[in-house]
Amino acid sequence: MRWTRTTRRRAGATLLAGAALGAMTFGGAVVTGCKARFGNMLSKSDEIRLGQQAARDIERKNRVEDDPAINARMQRIASRVFPHAARDFDAPFTIKVIDSKDVNAFALPGGPIYFYRGLIDLAESDDEIAAVLGHEAAHITRHHSAKQISDAQGKSVLLDILTQGRGGAVQTLAGLGLVLDQLSYSRGDESESDEVGFRYFTAAGYDPAAMASFFRKMKAKSKGSGGPEWLSSHPVTDQRIRRSEQRAAEYTRQRSALR
Repeated sequence: MRWTRTTRRRAGATLLAGAALGAMTFGGAVVTGCKARFGNMLSKSDEIRLGQQAARDIERKNRVEDDPAINARMQRIASRVFPHAARDFDAPFTIKVIDSKDVNAFALPGGPIYFYRGLIDLAESDDEIAAVLGHEAAHITRHHSAKQISDAQGKSVLLDILTQGRGGAVQTLAGLGLVLDQLSYSRGDESESDEVGFRYFTAAGYDPAAMASFFRKMKAKSKGSGGPEWLSSHPVTDQRIRRSEQRAAEYTRQRSALR
């Protein structure tokens, strides 16, 4: 789950600019033919620093919800989900709500997570909010953004070499391509976040069927004029819904067997 197109570009630029300033070890680079893939080059402190830098930028450009009831609800849910995520990656997780009707949510490296008011209104139940929160927390604990930032940083070094002497226009276009490329999670990242996030929110005691029920709401809302922003980077397919249903059914069977 990510952010609106404009916010994605701002945050992506912020994160990549921050990555360019940091000292990084170029380990884990794999070159195959004309393609290069770079592993996570960010330390834990790098991820936290970049996430907090992007969070400050986002909060300057968006109104953060100040409704005490909404914030208390989100903090209550987070207090149950975050401890399970922290067992995999002990980051300073936070949850804030952006006052917008957009149906969206996103996670930044190192812990910050943002929900849009529109998504909370659509989710209806605490269980569905917890399912989304678990998914977002999994993006952080599995370092999905950090890996993409590292990959973009590694590719920028190659581009500096390949475009050297070709003029600023070529380099500017190449850099823009890296920013846009960095902003999309792969299908593998999404599947992993579904699976790991499921573990987080069910361990917190929430309804295992909540992820599938929320996905069905999102798919129904997508019919018509383009659908929610969240779907632009987190497409909900029938297969994804089916896997969520199967995961919930298996969880319920295992729990029943233990009784």
